[in-house]
Amino acid sequence: MLSSHSTRNFKSQAGVGLIEVLISVLVLSIGVLGMVAMQTRALQFSQESIYTSQALMMAYDMADRMRANRGFETEYMVNYGSAVSATNDCTSNTCTPQQMAKFDAALWKTAVAQNLPYGDGQIERDVSGARPFYIISVRFTDQRIDKALDGGAAADSLREVSVRTEI
Repeated sequence: MLSSHSTRNFKSQAGVGLIEVLISVLVLSIGVLGMVAMQTRALQFSQESIYTSQALMMAYDMADRMRANRGFETEYMVNYGSAVSATNDCTSNTCTPQQMAKFDAALWKTAVAQNLPYGDGQIERDVSGARPFYIISVRFTDQRIDKALDGGAAADSLREVSVRTEI
């Protein structure tokens, strides 16, 4: 038989189980939100890695083009922000080595701009040592959107990949 004392304990604990369930749901929700944030960051890092790999492949591709046209490396020099125009289409026409260099540089700058977000390329010559080296650089952004800044404007983070090679 239940005493009046034990009946009061049951009544005073009414709703405690509901509070425990609500707290459990809150903790679980915070954990799920943390997992979603980690997944989002992993996707951002993965995309940045893909862009970096593409930039490196393009830089090495240009180094190979320069090696194939040995003796005319200085014709390949381009700066960031400069446009390169080829006077001849060397895929269907016969070109001089100088025309081939300009064609390669124009093709490369176009490919960098098309395949990377705000992509641009530069080729420099370093003559500080006994033999010249060529520095082939590719610049791009990772296009992060930071809503805290500028009301959702792109807060681009500039990335640059450089290959220093001897031709």
